[in-house]
Amino acid sequence: MNGERDLAGRFRPGQSGNPRGRPKTRHGVDAAVTKALQEKVMVTEQGRRQRKPKLDVTATQIANKGAGGDLKAAKLALDLARKAEERAEVEASRAPAMTQSDHEIAARIIARLTRIIREGEGEDA
Repeated sequence: MNGERDLAGRFRPGQSGNPRGRPKTRHGVDAAVTKALQEKVMVTEQGRRQRKPKLDVTATQIANKGAGGDLKAAKLALDLARKAEERAEVEASRAPAMTQSDHEIAARIIARLTRIIREGEGEDA
C-alpha cells in the first residue's frame, strides 16, 4: 500500500463512532440521598454564619434535640453513635498491626531524627 491508509475502516460521514453513546449512569435512592446530604446550607453557630453540609447540620440537630429531652431523637442519636463505633472497631481490626520489624525501623528513624535535631541545636548555640 506504500504508505497509503486504508479508508474502508473509517466512519462514513454522519455515522457516529459510538452509536449507542455513553451509557447513562444509574441514580438510585442511595445516590440521591447522598447527594442531597452533601449539599451545603447556611447556618448560624455562635453568632457566625457558615456553610455546612446538610448531613452535619442534621446530625447536630438530632444530637441537640436528644440532649434537650426528645426521647426519639436521643434514641436515634445513640443508635447511630453505636453503629459508628462498631464500624470504627471493624475498620481498626482490619488495619495491620506493626510487626517487630516495623517497630525496629520506627526506632531507627526516631533515633536518626533525634540525632539530627541535637546536631542542629548544637550549631545554633
